[in-house]
Amino acid sequence: MTDYVIDASIVVQRLIRDTYTQHVKVLFRQLLTGNRLIIPEFCLLECTNVIWKQVRFQGMPQDQADNLVHDLNALPLTIMPVTGLLARGLYIGLIHELAVYDSVYIALAERLRIPLITADERQEKAANAMGVTIKALTDF
Repeated sequence: MTDYVIDASIVVQRLIRDTYTQHVKVLFRQLLTGNRLIIPEFCLLECTNVIWKQVRFQGMPQDQADNLVHDLNALPLTIMPVTGLLARGLYIGLIHELAVYDSVYIALAERLRIPLITADERQEKAANAMGVTIKALTDF
């Protein structure tokens, strides 16, 4: 069994087709073999905001967006609280000039001592600098 922290750039590609969607589908299939995909609780909000942008700016019908939010809620993700990660996320964000919400994913992976999977290059670079293992999405 392997656990990974995944960020919103990964989760959203499970819902909306994008560059790495095929790899994300393989990653999610591995949940059937006991792997866990772990997210901080605000990841669901981030993903819902991406869906909102699809409706607002890309013309996605609201009923499709509603279905995507339903699908998001049904994903078998392990959701972690962020309360104990905020100070570390702030620290990481300040030294790497990275948004705190991106930094909290790094802090979560660091705390759990598990790899982070992201499609965000700046987040990946900061995670590497903090000694967090990055698992390439293309490995799936």
